[in-house]
Amino acid sequence: MKGFRLDGLLRVRRVQEERTASVLASRTAKLRDSEALRARARRELSAYGEPGTQLETLRAIAAARASSEAMLAELLAASTLLEAEVDEAKLTHDEARRRVRTLERMEAAHVEAELGTELRVEQNRLDEIANGRRARGGEE
Repeated sequence: MKGFRLDGLLRVRRVQEERTASVLASRTAKLRDSEALRARARRELSAYGEPGTQLETLRAIAAARASSEAMLAELLAASTLLEAEVDEAKLTHDEARRRVRTLERMEAAHVEAELGTELRVEQNRLDEIANGRRARGGEE
């Protein structure tokens, strides 16, 4: 059976798909980590509860709350960027996967065609053998 002519390209496409899957997994993990940090910042922010009565306590709580709110805003912005990166990585991976699947279907069709050709050649040989025996049997 002849080899699939696009076998090298199929291997390259599979490697590309694996790389894009790795990038997607990495970016998804970063997004999860960012969401966990954001949740922790929200919990810390809510922990400030009711303000105390002393002026210094109120100032400390206000400063901590402002700091936590700023951190939460930064985390939200980072998460938004990470979500965009995850979406981009997913699209890239989907495209790589589509390319691999296309070549795999072509390879399967090639293998099927080659097998059909081999079976026809073998059947022709068997038919020739059978016809030869019939011809020899008729002469005897």
